Amino acid sequence: MKSVRLSFRRKFDDQYTFDLQNNLSIHDFHSIVGLFNQAARLRAPPGPKIFWFGTLFTMWMTAATSFYLLWIHLNNPYILVALPAFIIISSLFMIWLHRSRRTKFEKNILEICCRLNATENIRGINFRFIKNGHDVTPYRIQSLSGLKASYAIDIEFDDRFNALKSRQFNRRSPSEDDIGYIPPPKSAYFNQYVVDEKDDNCMFQSPPPSWSPPYSEKSVHHLV
Repeated sequence: MKSVRLSFRRKFDDQYTFDLQNNLSIHDFHSIVGLFNQAARLRAPPGPKIFWFGTLFTMWMTAATSFYLLWIHLNNPYILVALPAFIIISSLFMIWLHRSRRTKFEKNILEICCRLNATENIRGINFRFIKNGHDVTPYRIQSLSGLKASYAIDIEFDDRFNALKSRQFNRRSPSEDDIGYIPPPKSAYFNQYVVDEKDDNCMFQSPPPSWSPPYSEKSVHHLV
């Protein structure tokens, strides 16, 4: 069993490697990777969480400054009470948005892997969706977390399938020795009892017995 990993950095790696030879053609490989990259463009992953935290912190600072200026201008203490509510609501919204984009991306890629496995497993090829070194399954999409998600696709090739395929091919195709071998001709026998060549019944003579001598030019000249 050997595997090839396609890492994800804005798109899945589409570089054709030597390990893919005799397993996937260049056309099939680019077609498969094109499906994954198209899904990644339509539903892109949310990106590192550090950027989301930075965006949320910037929103908090902007809101705090705005509420403070309104409190000075209006001199209304209820304005400052609205600031914690804004922080809580904005945090929940960013968490929901991040999880929603991540879930849609992972479900979409996982669905493509399942569809490819349904057709490619008969050729000994299996696709696995990896996140942070772990398999992504429908039951583990929400459980896998981290500050930075590292995605990849592992393409596994079963060597036993290739060995079985080559063995079947060798059984079907004849060897070079069998093709070049020409069996020797059978020995020709001359019926010594046929003397008259003009006899019409000479062609209907019974075959010679097994102990009769083989055809010889000397015997022919002797009869002549």
